[in-house]
Amino acid sequence: MSTRTKSKGKASERESPSRLASLKQLFRDTKNEIKKVTWPDRETTRNLTIVVIALATVLGALLGGVDALFVRLWEALRAF
Repeated sequence: MSTRTKSKGKASERESPSRLASLKQLFRDTKNEIKKVTWPDRETTRNLTIVVIALATVLGALLGGVDALFVRLWEALRAF
């Protein structure tokens, strides 16, 4: 079994960028990607918001009804 030693060539002499430089690059890249996004117009945003609120209301009422049904069923079973 052979052992390897790290070479001390130019590749290992290079240091990775500092954390601050990496963070700056991350923000630059994020800003550039955000510019590429196609944002929905105001009407589309409004319509989708209405759909989400309506769906959340309907599902909340449905789950509340199922919960109330289970509570009554549980109370009936306990009284039995």
